[in-house]
Amino acid sequence: MSESTIAIVGSGIVGALMAYRLAQAGHDVTVFEKGPDYPYPHGAQFRENHLYYRPNPAYELPRDLKRATSDGIPFDLDAERFMRVGGSATAWEGLCVRMTPDDFRTRARFGYGRDWPISYDDLEPYYGQAEVMLGVSGTDDDNPFAPPRSTPYPLPPFDLAHDDRRLAGRLAEGGITLHTTPQARTRQAYDGRAACVNFGTCRHCPIGARYSPNHHLHLAIDTGRVTVIPDASVRRIIPSSAGQPGGVLIYRRGDESTDLEHRARVLIVAAGALESARLLLLSRDDPRWPDGVGNTAGQVGAGLAFHHVWSGRMRYDEALYPGRIGGWTAQSLQFANPETRGQHGGLRVEFSSRLAYEPPQIWATVADLRAAMAPHVQWRQIVLQAESAFSADRRLMLSSEVDRCGDPLAHVVYRLDDWDRATYDFARGVFDQFVAHTRPAQSEFPPFEWYNSGSHHMGGVRMGGGPDEGVVDSFGEVFDAPGILVVGGGNFVGSSGAANPTLTIAALALRSVDYLIDQRLSGV
Repeated sequence: MSESTIAIVGSGIVGALMAYRLAQAGHDVTVFEKGPDYPYPHGAQFRENHLYYRPNPAYELPRDLKRATSDGIPFDLDAERFMRVGGSATAWEGLCVRMTPDDFRTRARFGYGRDWPISYDDLEPYYGQAEVMLGVSGTDDDNPFAPPRSTPYPLPPFDLAHDDRRLAGRLAEGGITLHTTPQARTRQAYDGRAACVNFGTCRHCPIGARYSPNHHLHLAIDTGRVTVIPDASVRRIIPSSAGQPGGVLIYRRGDESTDLEHRARVLIVAAGALESARLLLLSRDDPRWPDGVGNTAGQVGAGLAFHHVWSGRMRYDEALYPGRIGGWTAQSLQFANPETRGQHGGLRVEFSSRLAYEPPQIWATVADLRAAMAPHVQWRQIVLQAESAFSADRRLMLSSEVDRCGDPLAHVVYRLDDWDRATYDFARGVFDQFVAHTRPAQSEFPPFEWYNSGSHHMGGVRMGGGPDEGVVDSFGEVFDAPGILVVGGGNFVGSSGAANPTLTIAALALRSVDYLIDQRLSGV
């Protein structure tokens, strides 16, 4: 048996930021990661994925340890989950959008969903801290729809691309504002990270310009107070009892002889919305929680929410040459909080200078390559990201299928409803406005059923005012299991409006770690 003051399950953006802050405060931390190690900066991954088109299988979990089953989802849920040291934010695009004040109170303002037990004002200082830690480049000067802020962005914005500016002028004539996108990508050298030089992809940034949680994991390890253990699947939470600290039961891949036990004064579950809820449901050995830790009122797994993302494209007669910059450029928050919100959900528009491309192929000749790529100079992609609301038809539970340890996999039930249909109709109307004002020669938009979540998994371990409303309080502490915190996207009360959730996840993590240091670890 091993022990530490704090144990963290998951090494993604929540685990990395909390481990770093806890180490700075003088506490020893052990981080358990189900997936393998993942080199940082991600130069090797850039070469493997973008120069050779040969993704390295060493960075993937065996399928039985990663897989989830589902009912009602039209996309590959497993393809949206990244289980390795650094988590999903090793592969994100770095978009850092704040939720709006109204996103925290949709029931009071618009009559749908549930209100959060915290307000935008409670989280606003932590949004600023998160932007500093992630090195966000941005401005609100060109965005009249941005929520209020008390501190500036730490880095200047990336400008709109040439083709953005051409299309923005046409949109402005129709009353639509296109503005820059705040993102965790360094406009200038920052915090030991190089300035972005536009390698053409943010997903596998070879120089660390796009923020990866591994940046703070490395800094945390350098303090000498943090240990990261990869290939360690946490199978159970062991709640504290009779004055004994709680802990976790771990399966180490490559050491199948026995499960290991690790004890800690404080346990932080930061394994993502789906796996965090699954772990609580699996932890039912203690007679105090026969249905899983924190599940006294049946709230674990409830309130699951995805963003619903529909991607269209437009072909223009003139050559626009999209994608020359590489990173994200233009967006619009004009439709995130429309006057008709409540009849349908809000919407965020990504109309960025990016290629609307198909997967790489093998071409016989250079002429074939040129012929295949020539049309792309005229196509522009548009992504419409819609919020979702609470539904009883969306829930995480345990699957009838099991992993190699005999533990049930996560099973997601998720079905769209009439409110989502109304949101789709609103999104289609916004798409039609962009078509009317920018005047493409051809346009395409997917049907209602063809959506993905953008890897935005929220809810399942939601915060509330008490155990009948949620699993955790506003700091992530489980209501009926003190000393156990679940922090991350699972805490969301529904979706994050139409805003990408990662910045809010980081802000919640920083708020929770302040609570831990001040209230739970004082004097330690």
